[in-house]
Amino acid sequence: MELLYYALLIPTLALLIDLTLGEPPNRFHPVVWMGKTIDFLDRRVRKGNPRHEKALGILVILLPILLFVFVFTLFLAILRDLFGALVWAIASAIIFKTMFAIRALETHTAPMIDDLQKGDLDAAREKAAMVVSRDVTQMDKPHLISCAAETVSENLVDSALSPMFFFGLAGVPGAVFLRVSNTADGMVGYLSDRHRHVGWAAARLDDCVHYVVARLSVPFILLSLALLGKDWRKGWRAGRRDHRQTSSPNKGWPMATVAGGLGVKFEKAGHYSMGEGDLSSDPMVIGDTIKVMKLTAVLFFALVLLPLFMLMGIHVQLSLEGLLFGLI
Repeated sequence: MELLYYALLIPTLALLIDLTLGEPPNRFHPVVWMGKTIDFLDRRVRKGNPRHEKALGILVILLPILLFVFVFTLFLAILRDLFGALVWAIASAIIFKTMFAIRALETHTAPMIDDLQKGDLDAAREKAAMVVSRDVTQMDKPHLISCAAETVSENLVDSALSPMFFFGLAGVPGAVFLRVSNTADGMVGYLSDRHRHVGWAAARLDDCVHYVVARLSVPFILLSLALLGKDWRKGWRAGRRDHRQTSSPNKGWPMATVAGGLGVKFEKAGHYSMGEGDLSSDPMVIGDTIKVMKLTAVLFFALVLLPLFMLMGIHVQLSLEGLLFGLI
């Protein structure tokens, strides 16, 4: 029973670290380690045989998942055995924090507001290029605003809610699994010539792991819109109508719902146009999107993560720790 009290410290401390300190330096960030591992494996896949590439693509995602779940879970089990529950809980919180990002979404997009208010489109484009893969060199002000707001609303699920959900299901091992999956999709899951075949497993797995959370995010976004005085009804209408416009089965749900609720349009030329109204020239749309993102994440944390983790996730984590510790 005492261990469960310490367990409650894990997500609470992780959230506080994220909101106050943000991300650790890259050299200490597990997601960077995951990326280097995935890149190492990807570079060793011989290209030219689609069936061969697809088969090895499974290993490109499976091996890092097994490696990082094993290492972090065993590390926590050893810490608990050697130093007790408090050190274990603090270490678990630090690891879990690196698996999700709320403050970072604001840090990477909020500076664009000032640039756009000053009319410095070149500076805004430079910042946009750091967070999206599309060509931003010719983007006008409304599309730069849309680009930043899309990034925040899309990554609400990928970077915040899904890691929280999988942490609720399986503790730190669940969050690590989700983050490896998402990192692999970001690196090899694109339909480029290089990764068309080797990345199929990562792309399909990423679609699957976010499927439930993308849809579960909608009522929390609507609640956030209502609490912030926005039009949640338009958000619901736009979400239902426009979510299929993206190539991903998941990304359209949070994007369209946020756009509709804010009464604006999100548009990626030649790909999608979703929401209510027109493209906005008001940079504070980015600020409003950040507010919706942060409130949605906190509500999801309180109403989904905490009860799910205490009912299920902590028990799964402790069972996996015990299983792996028994191997040494």
